[in-house]
Amino acid sequence: MRNPVPGLGDLLVTIAKFLHICLLRAWASAYIFAVIFISLIISKCFRIFAYWESLSLWGLLFWGSTFFLAEFLFIVVACFLTRSFESRVWQNVAAVVTALFALAVSSMTAANISYYIHVGVEIHWHKLQKFRNPAPSAGLVLSALAVAFLVFGLILASAYFAKSYLFRFMSALLEMWGSFLPAKVTDRFSSKKPPAQSYEQIALNNSDDDSDRDSIEFLDEPQHEPEHRLPERNHPLFVRIVVTACVVLIIVLRLVRPSDATYTFFSESLPLEVFYTSKYWLGQGSVETLPGDFSWLEERTALDAFPTFEWLQASDGSIGATDWSPFQVNMTRVAEYSNGSVTHYNPLKDPLHTPNLGNDILKSIAGPIRDGTVKIKHVILIKLESTRQDVWPFRADNYVMKRIKESREDGEIPAAMMEALGNLTPNAERLTGWETGFNTKERPAPYGGISASNCFTSGTYTLKSLTGTICGPCFPHILDSLNQRGNLTANSEDWTSWPWHPMWMQSHSATWDYHWKLNPVLGFKDVMTKETIDRTDMKYIPEETEEEEHHGHEDKVLKYYMRDLLAEAKQNKTRLFLAHLTHNTHNPWFTPGERVQYLSDATEGDKLNVNNYINALAYQDQWVGDVLEVFKEAGVADETLFIMVGDHGLSLPNNGGLTANHDSHVTSFHVPLYFSHPKLPQIELTNPVISTQILPTILDLLIQTKSVNEQSLAILGDLLPLYEGQSMIRAPIRNKNGRREWQFTTMNPGGTWISVRSADKPYRLVEHPEQNVDIDALIDAVQAQYGPEPAKWTNEAAHVAHWWIKDTFRRWKYDPENPGSP
Repeated sequence: MRNPVPGLGDLLVTIAKFLHICLLRAWASAYIFAVIFISLIISKCFRIFAYWESLSLWGLLFWGSTFFLAEFLFIVVACFLTRSFESRVWQNVAAVVTALFALAVSSMTAANISYYIHVGVEIHWHKLQKFRNPAPSAGLVLSALAVAFLVFGLILASAYFAKSYLFRFMSALLEMWGSFLPAKVTDRFSSKKPPAQSYEQIALNNSDDDSDRDSIEFLDEPQHEPEHRLPERNHPLFVRIVVTACVVLIIVLRLVRPSDATYTFFSESLPLEVFYTSKYWLGQGSVETLPGDFSWLEERTALDAFPTFEWLQASDGSIGATDWSPFQVNMTRVAEYSNGSVTHYNPLKDPLHTPNLGNDILKSIAGPIRDGTVKIKHVILIKLESTRQDVWPFRADNYVMKRIKESREDGEIPAAMMEALGNLTPNAERLTGWETGFNTKERPAPYGGISASNCFTSGTYTLKSLTGTICGPCFPHILDSLNQRGNLTANSEDWTSWPWHPMWMQSHSATWDYHWKLNPVLGFKDVMTKETIDRTDMKYIPEETEEEEHHGHEDKVLKYYMRDLLAEAKQNKTRLFLAHLTHNTHNPWFTPGERVQYLSDATEGDKLNVNNYINALAYQDQWVGDVLEVFKEAGVADETLFIMVGDHGLSLPNNGGLTANHDSHVTSFHVPLYFSHPKLPQIELTNPVISTQILPTILDLLIQTKSVNEQSLAILGDLLPLYEGQSMIRAPIRNKNGRREWQFTTMNPGGTWISVRSADKPYRLVEHPEQNVDIDALIDAVQAQYGPEPAKWTNEAAHVAHWWIKDTFRRWKYDPENPGSP
């Protein structure tokens, strides 16, 4: 009589035991080993492929084998764990461990490759707990999942076909190495059971079994396996010696390999990255061995007690800013500032500070600035998202043009397309006054203003770039101080005495990078974002598709809100500081409507991305033109200072980089910058500048044009000398008393890279604060390739970067030993 049909519980037990037996089968062990082997090798090869430009050919050929040592150790351990064990307990433990590890490493490899394809960088697994980012679009998620599953499937499929070969290959290697060991050692680790390449059937039912035993009992029954060892293969002695010598050579190469951060990076193994902890560079080590007298940096700090101005110590104590702002002063904290227990940046204490406020205003603009021709009632700052300098305005000799030519079979751009490219950014061309190299059209008349052609951003992360542009103290905090201490009133007919209205405006979501947390910290009390627009009647928002809705309202809808804002300012007699961040030029470069095909066959991959970027630039230029038109219609264009600057660049056309994250390519740093005013002559600054000079320049312009009343002049006059950056309306100082003007850029995310350059030399050093880089080797390489002068500069740059990192830690109250602390 046969057993009754099993219930759900019995079925689950059957499945569980089936999976358990499967894990213990020889074919499963070989398959799991193959998954681990292939995943580890693919992950390392992909890293080398993705960052091959960081390696020299000789470095890769000579030291490349040492990059795989960690993977090799994992493979050896996996091979050991997938062998047959006499102990059933150890067999079960080994099966579970290897199966889970295979699942983890194959999933991580697939996710890492997919993330790199879509974002341009690898996943930083050790920072996942601290990583915060808003939800990506549904399309991006589906695309990333599709690639990840594809890679995952390829790993599983290739492992299925290669399992026996890989296991036999690794077993043969272990056999050869073991042949040089004493017999007692090899016997201890050898198995008395058959190797993994022998396969057996698994009974799934008992339909052919005359006994009345349940199939589960049959699965539980141990398999009968021979008790003798299979005969070992006899490998020739020469082969064993060569294989063993290669392994020994790789180990020796690893021991003598230079201590280089690049080699360390390529040696990191994917499964261990979750457990890596950052080794923050505290300035110890290699710079101490470098030549030169840098005692002027030793034991120095730029931190000091913040000056206690009378206007800052008003009895109402109403200025409320953030902890890191010097404006966090009220009657309860004056004593702390007085005794020096609260410190802030003081340029007089900064050994790297080279102020130029003592220099004259540039002759070409001094006249209209001092004679009252230039009036600044409103200040408008537009942050141009992901806009690199060589495409704003779009020029005939930029790298994007090279990509367009390369996309065409004959390498020639048709005349109609050339004309369209020549008219891609007419407003940017007008605002900068630069020659673009296109001869197919008439040039627009220059708008007037100062264009900086050699500007670097202070941070390749948008929010860090923003703080570097308007802070130290932040401009909204200053304007709030003027409103309360500058004797400002809307009852006056003199607009220089009108109160200020700082406002932040963007049409996309404030959840991007948690921007909503930063805005109030910067001092913006009036903020417009997609969320605030959606909470209103959305009277200016056109009907949008689901994709348009996800990416945020297009930038152009803000022109209606700007008109309302200007009308309110006129009615209420207020002055505007309007800060705006564009977003259509952000990855994935979404623009509404049809896109022009500038690149031939731009349907997917890198070509599609570059083509979308070009379309986004054209859209952004149209939007800038709309902004200028809004202010012209309001009759205040001649009294408005427009500042436009890229938050960071993008290396997409050069190397396919989709973001400025961890991308040290110069195009990630080089951004457009101009101060536009119709009453200024059009001039170009070619000297190196950085975006931390923007706010000092704004303050200097307000003072020199007398665009504020007397009380406000006094306040701005007190604050202007406290900034790091030089004023760009004055002659620059590139080198003073043998000390250079240094410019630092932090790369995003924070704590990973910094870039340093000096204003007097066309060199640039990119450093990794988390690693103690072998500066000696770097200087030797520079000396050999470029000569003594660049090598001397690199030596100085290493020292000043070393000091700057330590002092920046102190300034932001950052503990490198405990990076998670506030």
